Amino acid sequence: MLRRKQKTGHQESSYTSNQAKKTLSHKQPVDIKKKRKDVEEEILEGLVLGTPDEVIKKLDVGKRKDVTKTEDELFDTEAEPPKKKEKKPVWEDVDDIMGSVQMTNAKKFDGVKQGEECRIRTDQYTTRLKSKFEKVSSNPNWSKFRATDPETEQPGSDDDSDVEDLRTRTGDFLTTTKSLAKGFVQIKQCPNANRDCPAQGKLYAVEFHPSAQVIMTAGSNQTLSLFQVDGKNNPKIQSVFLDNFPIFSAHFTPNGHEVVLSSKHKSFVYYDMIAGKVVNVPKIKGLGETSMKNFVVSPDGRHLVFLGSYGSMHLISAKSKEWIQSLKMNGNVESVAFSRDGTTMYSHGDDGEVYIWDMSTRDCVHRFVDEGCTKGTSIAASPNGQYLSCGSYSGVVNIYEAETCRTMRSPKPVKALMNLTTPCTDTRFHPSSEMLAMSSNFTERAVKLVHLPSMTVFSNYPESHDHELRLPRSMDFSPNGGYFTVGTNKGSALLYRMKHFGNY
Repeated sequence: MLRRKQKTGHQESSYTSNQAKKTLSHKQPVDIKKKRKDVEEEILEGLVLGTPDEVIKKLDVGKRKDVTKTEDELFDTEAEPPKKKEKKPVWEDVDDIMGSVQMTNAKKFDGVKQGEECRIRTDQYTTRLKSKFEKVSSNPNWSKFRATDPETEQPGSDDDSDVEDLRTRTGDFLTTTKSLAKGFVQIKQCPNANRDCPAQGKLYAVEFHPSAQVIMTAGSNQTLSLFQVDGKNNPKIQSVFLDNFPIFSAHFTPNGHEVVLSSKHKSFVYYDMIAGKVVNVPKIKGLGETSMKNFVVSPDGRHLVFLGSYGSMHLISAKSKEWIQSLKMNGNVESVAFSRDGTTMYSHGDDGEVYIWDMSTRDCVHRFVDEGCTKGTSIAASPNGQYLSCGSYSGVVNIYEAETCRTMRSPKPVKALMNLTTPCTDTRFHPSSEMLAMSSNFTERAVKLVHLPSMTVFSNYPESHDHELRLPRSMDFSPNGGYFTVGTNKGSALLYRMKHFGNY
């Protein structure tokens, strides 16, 4: 019995000790968790109600859930904050560094700091993108705010300067290049200029108005017509019928107020566009001409030069329509051209020579031989005074430097163009002096455009499907070279848009 009681007592004591151990082991974790919870609550209260900065610095904002520090370490102001060990990535991606937005991992209660940090990082991201773009493409001037004009240092008024600067810097996107390229000409066929009122006969004259967007057509149907040039509809403005007066030549005066017309008669007429009436100029006594078919107008607006028989050139005052003087060359005169200022006149004829006339003294100051020419048929001077073109009955067109023609007796042509196989009846320079048009009314579609800097013919004009281009009787460029027209023997005034140049 005693042994049983002792054993029982031993069991009770062991049970009591085990129970105490379990109780202690159970209470101890509860106290630690409670202590940790109190620490976290104190930290949260400090963040919300405001605590010393030393406490905030010791907190790891991104890992507050993993707080394992003791209460003494957290509130020990003298202790130095532990150094945070930064984790290094396995590799670095340049795109991630330059193009990613890094957001903070702060909790909701730190919203003020989170928003500020996001704003700072977003600004950094924008700055990186801007610098990356400017490395590839420099910042254009039109995107910069210009407070003052760089030249006058005055406040900018409008955006005209920025637009102009944009046009000069964007190249082919807004404007074409300055120089005309060879090989292919950018040309587009538009509706005929006289589509509203086609001529029933040959168009001996087509010409653009010197200042207004108007084109004039005249021919054997005895009708002078004016059309507005817009490249789409080209509506008719006015038509004037001249009884018993088939028109062989017609030109605007340089001021654009009159249209002078000539026929097979001994007299000529002019149409006053301001008054809207036709004025007949009677026969000039003493000339002895049977007809006054062909003439040209000097660019300075002083003279009308009628081509007479036996090499005679009759000077008529463009203002008073009175005879001034007659000039004469050897052989027959076939064509006459003026320099741009009207001070020099060139005449070409069937003797194969070119005569140069000083219009201030009305004397022949020089003449030269057109190389290989037996009969001259046309002549033209470039607006910039650099070139002189001479067409011949054989179809060859010689292009000379104007300076050498004034001093040498037998100058060498810069280029001899042999693209026409029939007599060259007309040559016209483009206003920019970069192009020459030459034609022959002996063959259908015999019109060629020449690129002067390279002295080569554009291969894409005329097109093979351009069946309206029959026998070319006349042609002209608009004042700025934006349009080109050809009058045919079927009464059509073909209109083409030269895309490289201005609108008109």
